[in-house]
Amino acid sequence: MKSILPIALLLNLLLLLPFWRDPVELLNLEIAFITSALVIGGSYLSYSRLVKGGRIPSHWGRDPVEQMEDPYGLSGEEERREPLTAREIVEEERAKIKGRGNLKILLTTSSAFLSPYRLGGYLLLTIALLWLMGRGLFRPTPFLIGLGILPGAALLSTLFRRDQSSI
Repeated sequence: MKSILPIALLLNLLLLLPFWRDPVELLNLEIAFITSALVIGGSYLSYSRLVKGGRIPSHWGRDPVEQMEDPYGLSGEEERREPLTAREIVEEERAKIKGRGNLKILLTTSSAFLSPYRLGGYLLLTIALLWLMGRGLFRPTPFLIGLGILPGAALLSTLFRRDQSSI
């Protein structure tokens, strides 16, 4: 997250230039950037606390070595001579999915996606959007560009990090 922040601020400053003449578009860009930063920051905080708290196991399901040796899970299935009907295939797949503990994963991670930090960021984003629309100040293009600054910074940060590690 720390490596993304300077890139995001630089992108924000570069994207201010085309919208500098129109204060309404500049307002849309900055409100979108700030509220998206709050949403992403809240998500980062809540998920990092979940991981640091040790509430997420190192892996879900199969053993990592088994996952590497048999990524599609084909070794555990015995060969069948008779063809299966579509109904039998669906029943088998449903039984496999039920055994994976999806409810357990959902309950374990629910504190992260229902975090007050994250929900507060979304609430502020919604309020800001409604405020802009209510005053007749909403401009979709700069708003969408402002929302995309942080994801773009994350992409650039990942690309720069990958280029440096390959040297």
